Amino acid sequence: MLRQMADRLQGCIGADQVWDVAVSVLPDLDIDAAIFVDATNPNAVRVRSTADDHWTRTYQSSVQCGRDPFARVCLSRVEAVLTGVGHLAAHDYLTLPEQEEIAIGSAALGISTGVSITSIPGIDGAGAGWNLMTRLSAREFSELYADREAEWRAWSQLTFASLWFMSGVRKPSALSVRERDCLAHVADGLRVAEIAARLGIAEVTVEMHLRNARIRLDAKTRDQAVAKAVMNRMI
Repeated sequence: MLRQMADRLQGCIGADQVWDVAVSVLPDLDIDAAIFVDATNPNAVRVRSTADDHWTRTYQSSVQCGRDPFARVCLSRVEAVLTGVGHLAAHDYLTLPEQEEIAIGSAALGISTGVSITSIPGIDGAGAGWNLMTRLSAREFSELYADREAEWRAWSQLTFASLWFMSGVRKPSALSVRERDCLAHVADGLRVAEIAARLGIAEVTVEMHLRNARIRLDAKTRDQAVAKAVMNRMI
């Protein structure tokens, strides 16, 4: 199924066609609703969802204002995070208003459980990723997730790569200052620990910036990312 989806995506012209192809296979993956959030540029947050335009615009405003806990918390993490009203007990950091907002949003979509899958993690939610949701109970979702996790991740990665390519953001200006700094230090032969000490940040943060730069440059390795950055006069 995902192979057929990949073949169809190759013939797409524009992000709207990519989205239409991607969401057309969601029923086969047992997903009832999906949200994509790109907050890599906090001043120009982009949201796509299977909900109606009004819900999507309202949610985009919530993300833009920093009110949405999914964007603020989940997009900062590499690991998947269970979401939805069915999993609220696992998120004791949520305030009562945030819990109420999640409940209202979930009711509007008719869903109760889901999982966030991050494509590009970012500090304080300045990342990009997905919320894949179902109408199942928490117990039912756990069983489904155990069976479908690999397919959901593959779908997310495939759709994200296609949207990212169509968006035209793969250009030198897409790299953040920190990503350029980290790549430049790698080019100078510094190790991660040395870069962290030089920039005054944690080693895990350096790794995150290097990983994000590699994704943005469509590079398979760190060395290839450095080479592309040098060739494009980014560092």
